[in-house]
Amino acid sequence: MITLTQYLLGMPETAHATLLSKLAVAVKLTAAAASRGPLILDSARQPSQREVNRSLRRLAGQVLLAQFQGCEQLAGISFAGQPDILLGGEHGRYLILFDAMHGMSNLNDNLPVGSAFSILERPDPSRLCLVEDFLQPGTRQVSAGIALFGPRTICALTTGDGVDGFTLDRDVGNFVLTHPQLRIPDESPVFAIDASQAPRWPAAVARYVAECTLGSDGPRGHDFHMRWNASAVVGAYRVLNSGGLFLAPDTQRTGDWLAPLLHTAAPLAFLAEQAGGRASTGTERVLDVVPSGLDARVPLFLGSAAEVTRLERYFAEHAAGQDREYSHPLFHHRTLFAD
Repeated sequence: MITLTQYLLGMPETAHATLLSKLAVAVKLTAAAASRGPLILDSARQPSQREVNRSLRRLAGQVLLAQFQGCEQLAGISFAGQPDILLGGEHGRYLILFDAMHGMSNLNDNLPVGSAFSILERPDPSRLCLVEDFLQPGTRQVSAGIALFGPRTICALTTGDGVDGFTLDRDVGNFVLTHPQLRIPDESPVFAIDASQAPRWPAAVARYVAECTLGSDGPRGHDFHMRWNASAVVGAYRVLNSGGLFLAPDTQRTGDWLAPLLHTAAPLAFLAEQAGGRASTGTERVLDVVPSGLDARVPLFLGSAAEVTRLERYFAEHAAGQDREYSHPLFHHRTLFAD
């Protein structure tokens, strides 16, 4: 079987391969820490789950920084949630954006969490790295990937030539190619959304979910399954494997509820498109969005191309005032009695 090291040796760009190799080592070390949970804290008292989660996230960032210490190819790193960038090699060619531990609340119940990364090429390597260098649309990514920490440690990555999935063999410490050229299924009766936010869903999203939940009695003509696990990274991996649609709409809530564009949405969108799917904000392609800052956030709808296209149509029809009543046999919103 092909290991990640062998896979990277076959890449034409040596410097780019070096960055991915260092990222893979960071993922291995983070996986080991995540598997220990509260044991990573040397504390005489019982730490709270919040303390454990924060410590794991902080440790994941420290592990990544340690791997890239002295790496001249890397000009700078941006961590999700951090307003400042960290500088690397003065004339480095590449930039990394990293979401260290997405969906940390899953750790409370021993469920999977994930990391996401994006690699960009600097516009001008001849000068000092600036924040503005990171503010590139997703179409400029040279590589992106996710790591999933669960019963197995999984890494899925793209360099612009499809998506390949690797599983960590803990016995020997190597990532092994187990899911070559992942393709998102064209059809799948699955969607993922946080149902607790239903009163705040945009009309197009409410219409989509209502039609799905009507199942075989509704306009879609077949039954659907609904999933939710509070992590866009975990949701994206499910889409890569099983298809369907992951929905993270704008619910107009205050706080950081939308997907971080540069650190999460863009790399997930790159993976989705490279696997034959699509990713949209509802009104435009995620990879076309030009970030306004490191903290830019967007709604995220990611999955099978046909499902994303359908949802975009619902957004367009709502904007044009062309929403249709959901078709349903017999009653639905009406009774047998005339008004």
